[in-house]
Amino acid sequence: MFGNVLFVLAVVPGLVAVYALLLRPILHRIPAFQTFYAEADGFWAKVWAICGQSVTVLWGYVLGGIGSGLALLDKVAPAVGDADLKDKVTQALQSDPQILGYILAGISAITIAARVRSLLRA
Repeated sequence: MFGNVLFVLAVVPGLVAVYALLLRPILHRIPAFQTFYAEADGFWAKVWAICGQSVTVLWGYVLGGIGSGLALLDKVAPAVGDADLKDKVTQALQSDPQILGYILAGISAITIAARVRSLLRA
């Protein structure tokens, strides 16, 4: 497992550097991508452009990230220093299921608000 983490830590910065130094200038000159790069000046502008300027898509990405983070909780917990973190979270939700209801109600409210906003803009 440590070999995989070390591999990722060594490869990801190299890929970012190759993109920034070599691939991005080439993509910037392609006419099909010029409008994208014109809209995406800063970091948040790039995020907004990648989401297609849609709050609904952005919220989908956020939920996907949260779901991926929860799926990786077993692997991340030892690094944080608590090997049975997932069991503690599960026990907390089983002992007080109203918490899960509040979380899901909040997710639903944000999803509905994002979708209504998208519908009103169309």
